[in-house]
Amino acid sequence: MASECEGIQYGRKRNASLHAGRDESTKSNNRRKIYQKVLDPAILEWSYEQVSKKKGGNTKGIGEETLDSYSKDTILSVSRSLKDHSFRFKPIRRVGIPKPNGEKRPLGIPGPRDKVIQKAMATVLEEIYENKFSNNNHGFRPNRGTHTAIKTVTG
Repeated sequence: MASECEGIQYGRKRNASLHAGRDESTKSNNRRKIYQKVLDPAILEWSYEQVSKKKGGNTKGIGEETLDSYSKDTILSVSRSLKDHSFRFKPIRRVGIPKPNGEKRPLGIPGPRDKVIQKAMATVLEEIYENKFSNNNHGFRPNRGTHTAIKTVTG
């Protein structure tokens, strides 16, 4: 009887490990597909346009690079460096924003190239996960926030 139980347990573990391997393979394929979308020049170009529309979009990071220096060649170069895994985020520029009490709040400012990549990543992930979130969640979501939460609660 004891060996029979051990056999059942072993079988469950074995099946679980086979399924886990399949799940890992699926996860790996999904990650690759997501990464392929991020390095797509069309997504990077759209991300550039979105970042450049924002007030602080052209703010310098740690270097002298700005979005003004961006071109199609730059976007293709970034896409290639993402594809061959040679892309590295640059260090962020740290500044202190004055607070009413006299202290400073630290703020990290990434360079424009990094902002474009971050926007591309956020766009691709948002496309995947946005429809999975509950309609009751309002934090850090597009076209939602404190005001929409209050409006939902108060009717």
